[in-house]
Amino acid sequence: MMDNVRIGICSWTDRTLVKSGFYPELARTPAGMLGYYSHRFGIVEVDSTYYALPDPAVVFKWIAGTPKGFSFGVKSFSTFTFHRAKFSSLPRWLRMELGERSASSVVARGELTSRQRMRMFEDFIEPVRMLHKAGRLAYILYQFPPSWGFKAEGLSYIRRLREMNGPLPMAVEIRNKSWLAPENRERFLRALMVENIAYVAVDEPALGWTVGRDWPLTAEWGTLVRFHGRNLPGWRNSRASVHERFDYEYERSELEEWASEIARRLEMMGDLGQMFLMFNNCVSDKAVRGALLLRSMLGFPDPPEEEGRQTTFDFGGR
Repeated sequence: MMDNVRIGICSWTDRTLVKSGFYPELARTPAGMLGYYSHRFGIVEVDSTYYALPDPAVVFKWIAGTPKGFSFGVKSFSTFTFHRAKFSSLPRWLRMELGERSASSVVARGELTSRQRMRMFEDFIEPVRMLHKAGRLAYILYQFPPSWGFKAEGLSYIRRLREMNGPLPMAVEIRNKSWLAPENRERFLRALMVENIAYVAVDEPALGWTVGRDWPLTAEWGTLVRFHGRNLPGWRNSRASVHERFDYEYERSELEEWASEIARRLEMMGDLGQMFLMFNNCVSDKAVRGALLLRSMLGFPDPPEEEGRQTTFDFGGR
């Protein structure tokens, strides 16, 4: 069952990771770092797609610059999960339609027309389909904000996302515990099961609004856990930066809490589906160390040494 488990980190180009010394001197470009990383892990989660729409040419380079068995998780662009986006990060056609604004201004989803949102979604999903057709897409992650509480309209929106994603493996991370309240839990999880959407289990600080370490299996294609760290002061501070919030190093005892659950879920899954264990405490090389520690604890072998680049491609479907 080890073949259906992938352990990795979220973002391979984080500036503090680059400064940590994880990468050798010869791997200092994004492509060089990805090539180095892909020989040490079998998966990476792309977070740049949250901040800007992916460029098809860059996605092609991701595929070409990594071994054939390496896969990518892709985080949804911010607008599709009710986060605000920087005006400068929007595609050129949309900036022109919205009119001149300062580069630092932000745009909320509600400011866009339905047509604009749909066109932008197609700009996002087409490069992701390239990954899928090449056999390299692990999942698309839709991470909703803490303010997004349970509503019937929210369930309808998740179903609509499934419709727009088509057959692509889709995972939902909710960050408001109302979704798992006794009166909502069954309805929410049933909707995920019907739509074959993975519920994202999380390891994060226990606060009044966080969801806890629940881990229901809701998708036939696989399951996903994201390790955010347990930096309680950072999460309580609304003014903390992203790095201040996720600055946390896991201890062995904390990961041991997950090891038995991982084994139990693997037993439940059998040979069906994939399990992705992703470390998002991306400050310095703390995510890398956590991923390597968990891999060692579970007794999983290192990824096999493969050809460093994929030189043949098949985008004919999957």
